[in-house]
Parts: sequence; structure tokens; C-alpha cells
Amino acid sequence: MIISLTRSDRTVKADLSRGITLGIPISEDGRHPRFFVGQGAKFEPLSAGDFTGRVCSGGSCNADIVEFIPHCHGTHTEGYGHVAAGRDPVNPEVNTALYFARLISVSPSQTDQHGYPILTSRDLFARKPSSNHYDALVIRTLPNERSKCWRDYSQAPPYPILSDEAMRRVAESGIQHLLIDTPSIDAADDPSLRLHRLFWQMTAEARQPPQIRRNATLTEMIFVPDVIEDGDYLIHLGLSTLVSDATPSCPTLFQLT
Repeated sequence: MIISLTRSDRTVKADLSRGITLGIPISEDGRHPRFFVGQGAKFEPLSAGDFTGRVCSGGSCNADIVEFIPHCHGTHTEGYGHVAAGRDPVNPEVNTALYFARLISVSPSQTDQHGYPILTSRDLFARKPSSNHYDALVIRTLPNERSKCWRDYSQAPPYPILSDEAMRRVAESGIQHLLIDTPSIDAADDPSLRLHRLFWQMTAEARQPPQIRRNATLTEMIFVPDVIEDGDYLIHLGLSTLVSDATPSCPTLFQLT
């Protein structure tokens, strides 16, 4: 299915039948990321009276009870309710659209005093900007090891985070959707979630972000395969129907031609 789009003075095409998924599967075998908690996702057969949710145990069908934490066990998308007192859910309307996205691969140029590699504004915006504004920024950190898909972050070296200045520039540039292949945009030991609040342009005391940032989303723990080149794409965020401050998601990129 080929669609044609015109934005500013540029007309592009995209094949919506050839999407590239960025979501990390959460499976029963435990080969999925773990962040902030030690245990993985838990799968158990449903049991109700004489019914068992296992065909191999005599049940009529397979039916699982699945226990997992969206923030900790895989690809998820957050709204500002993650850091607001009201726990507002991710706005489902962001799931009804395709957005122009820029995919970049970056190597951190600095390390902070706690050992976290730092992505600066120069790392993120060093290239000549495209002539078209993009709504979403997708960050692939280097090295791009496949182990990001099942890494236990408590046993791994510190992951890259953005500098304060870089996050301010992301927000001020009008980027509404930020996606990254790390478990959090903040350090695991930062209880203030300072960078989350900078993304939504919220002060430490603010209960709500400014109106222009209320539809902005953060997607963490994606994985971008090496075969995907940096550049401009369309993206669909692929939110689940779970209503919460964070919801499992499977973003999909569509190449522009």
C-alpha cells in the first residue's frame, strides 16, 4: 500500500505494507529486558474451577495470566502522567496518526561523574537539519548490541542518557515524540526524573506541563536493527489499549522515498 504525502515543498511516498517494528517482545522464556526490578514477566495458566488454561494439561484452550511492568520489562510509551500527580494516561489520540520521524545513531561524547555516558546537543543535532520539520526523534545509541533485547540493566554498565541542555533543546525544537533504545531517559538512581520533567517542560513544582507539551510522549526500550539506515521516516507509535501513564507499545517505521 503506497501513500503519497506532501509537506512544505517536498512530496514523498511510503509503503505501509513494509513497516519496520522497533518493539522488543516480552516472552515467557524470560529473554526480555529487566530494569529497576529483578524479576522478569510472569506467565501462568488461568485456573477457574475445573478449567485450566493449558491444552497440554487437559484444557480446551491455552489462556495465560500475564504479570509484567510496562516501565520495566519492554518497549513502552509514557505520557506526562508518569511524573504528574494525577497519573494521567497516555493520550490515545497520538495512536491515530502517522508522524514524520528522524532516526539518528549516536555515540556518547562524554561521561558524567556517575559513569553514565552523556548524549549532548552536538551529538543529537550535529548534522545539517533536514528542510522539513519532524515530529518524532528516534535515537539509536552506539554500540547497538542485540543484547539490548534481553539485558538485565542491574548487571550492565550505565546506559547513555541525555544532557540537560540536550533535553531542553529537544523539547524547545517542537519534537513531540522521543524514542530511545535505553530503559529510561533518566539515570536509574535519579529519584527526581529530572530529564523526564525537562522533556515535558515541567518545573519541579509543576503538577501539569504547558498545553503545548501535553500530547508529547516518551518511548523507551526500543531496538533499532543495524540494517535500518539513519534518515527520515514515517512512524506509528503502536500503543496498546492499556490505559495508564505508560502503555506497552510497538512503534513501526515506514521508509520514505
